[in-house]
Amino acid sequence: MTIYSTLVGLLNVKMFSTGGEFLVLIMEKLGTLIDDAEWRSVQLLIRFLADLINCNVVLGASLLGLFDTFIATAAQPGVKPSMRDFLLYSVMQCLPWIGLHFNDSKDEVEFERLLDILETEIEKREKYYMPSIRVWSSDNPLPQIEYMDSLWLQIKNMRNNNWEDNWIIRPYVAFESKLESSLQHPLPQFELPADLEHTQFPLPYVVFRIFDTPDVPNRPEVPKLPRFNSIDRFLVEDAIMNVINSKNLTKKECAESLLRISGRSSMPLNYMLVEVLFGGLLELPVPRYSELFYGSILVQLCQLMADHLPQVLAQAVAYVYERLDTMNTVLVDRFGSWFAYFLSNFKYHWTWSEWEECVNLNRTDPNHPKPKFLKEVFLKLLWLTFYEKLKDVIPDEFVTLLPVKPGYNHKFAEVTAENNLQAKCAKALIESIKNKEGLDMMLGSLDPLPDGAIDGRELDPVYPEAKLEVVIQTILRVGCKSISHISVALNRFRDLIMAVMPNQDAKVCCLKITFSFFKTNHQLMCIMIEKYLNFQLIEPSCIVSWIFSPYMLPHFDRLYLWQMLDTTIKFCIKRCDRIKVELEKSKQKLSDKKEQEAGAPDPDIAEKRKQLVQAAEEEVDHYVKLLEDAERSQKEVFLIVVQRFIMILTDHIVRSEQESRYTQTLWFRCTRDRLRQTLVKYRREVKRYMVTLQTLLFTPEIEPKILECFTQFKGYIA
Repeated sequence: MTIYSTLVGLLNVKMFSTGGEFLVLIMEKLGTLIDDAEWRSVQLLIRFLADLINCNVVLGASLLGLFDTFIATAAQPGVKPSMRDFLLYSVMQCLPWIGLHFNDSKDEVEFERLLDILETEIEKREKYYMPSIRVWSSDNPLPQIEYMDSLWLQIKNMRNNNWEDNWIIRPYVAFESKLESSLQHPLPQFELPADLEHTQFPLPYVVFRIFDTPDVPNRPEVPKLPRFNSIDRFLVEDAIMNVINSKNLTKKECAESLLRISGRSSMPLNYMLVEVLFGGLLELPVPRYSELFYGSILVQLCQLMADHLPQVLAQAVAYVYERLDTMNTVLVDRFGSWFAYFLSNFKYHWTWSEWEECVNLNRTDPNHPKPKFLKEVFLKLLWLTFYEKLKDVIPDEFVTLLPVKPGYNHKFAEVTAENNLQAKCAKALIESIKNKEGLDMMLGSLDPLPDGAIDGRELDPVYPEAKLEVVIQTILRVGCKSISHISVALNRFRDLIMAVMPNQDAKVCCLKITFSFFKTNHQLMCIMIEKYLNFQLIEPSCIVSWIFSPYMLPHFDRLYLWQMLDTTIKFCIKRCDRIKVELEKSKQKLSDKKEQEAGAPDPDIAEKRKQLVQAAEEEVDHYVKLLEDAERSQKEVFLIVVQRFIMILTDHIVRSEQESRYTQTLWFRCTRDRLRQTLVKYRREVKRYMVTLQTLLFTPEIEPKILECFTQFKGYIA
């Protein structure tokens, strides 16, 4: 950036009018970027404008006036926190480039006044949302600081150090004598748009830290890592993020560009790269880019920096591993998924001997975060390789942590005294399927079975449980050869399934049967959830009810369960978005047909076009109805999810207090993390139901430890 500002400065020396015209264009572009909500580009352009003061292009008082506009708008009563933070941060991120200029200039007093106002505004901020976006619940050994507070701390240290840094390249210093001779321009008048309150601004995040100065080897050939409160950390991280933002579509080019960042001799770039990439991967509520992007970039960098980066990456993994007990549950899952992906790219090689404690912990405390983490990693690896392959490459002492070999549990494979009648009907159904008989004949093979429960208990509402179990077990047995076989089977026997699955209780029972069939193959169970939704066999609300049922409570700490919940929620959201697109298309089609009707040259053509308009209106009505149903279903899903979270957490607290047990167990913290994540991850949708949630669910009467999740969420989206 400083190269371009120097070039503008030299042009301004040669042609003063060109400098003024350039500033007009820049300010117009700034307004356009704000209108388009291109926030990162807005901040970079403001920073570029600020750097022009170092090249004697812009008047210092004029730049401070622009900053005053931003700060004054941020300080207005009623400004939403996300807008306020963006405006303040836009000013703060310029200070490392211009602080040295104002340090001993005629505008120093005004600059100091601006800094004092900034500090006041930053100290006034309330950060209720911090527990929802923290990576760890503990600040030991490195503090977790929100991004605004982190930058301000670094700027204060830079200010105390006379605004010096070791990173910014300032080419204009070489042309100082030429640039001093030029005249300066005032910035064109600029006003922020009046309707910014309705715009979505960047949300807060915690600055990720895993390395500090002592973590880097103290050798002459290795550059020293600045402390976490040094401005140099911000400047390097910012340079890395600029490359990632501009090159994120091509992983190889991105990795190569990261290695070409200038200033490698003054900074341990390998440590900074790992920290920034880990920070992006472990950002809450979701990473800025896909998890696969961060994983592939780290793999690419390990290949390009084979002598320097793998050791640092291993050091970072060890750091995170040692802090699993205080890490956000969602991020433990995400870290485990990345680690499995990373191992699969390097032939599963790892220094497993350093993690042997997991084997002993698994015997004494199987719920400890470390063995649980490794179990999830191995389970994820099974989604990427074969069981026998994994068993061969894992040290023998770790075999006890491996999941059961994936398979299928066909209940009627063998005839027993308990399942004799069902097994016979299952065999008859298979014969009927082989003979390609019709629906009535297939249902007829189930006639010997009762129309109620298997064990004779009363069902309310009634559904044929025994028949349902035979049908689902048989269809899964027929289709379990591959995913495509399952799809074909579900499509072919859809009418048969619906015939024995008449109500919601039956659909929940269907999920139990399916889970029993795939109880050692969780990957296929996750796929089955998606299939049931796509084939419209089971409603999302039924899947949510099953996930939060007592039957699934023992699996509440397993990642696959929450992947199924994510799949269900995303299905609802995508369905609504898809119908909205079709509705807009049909409305446009209706508008076009009405225009054609109005321009009809004779009555016969007008009549035909009127019929086309009526057909288009019916199509619009159809999509309106579909959208209403989809949005009603989506709202029902979110309300059920939040309600069940509250019920389960409340029940845990009540039972713990009755039995005089510690409330804040690992299970409780993990479940509460899941609730927080659900709220913040799907904030766009949850925000629409705020009144309902506050009126019906998050009432003042519920447990404060649960209510604070909602309070934090409201602070986060404010």
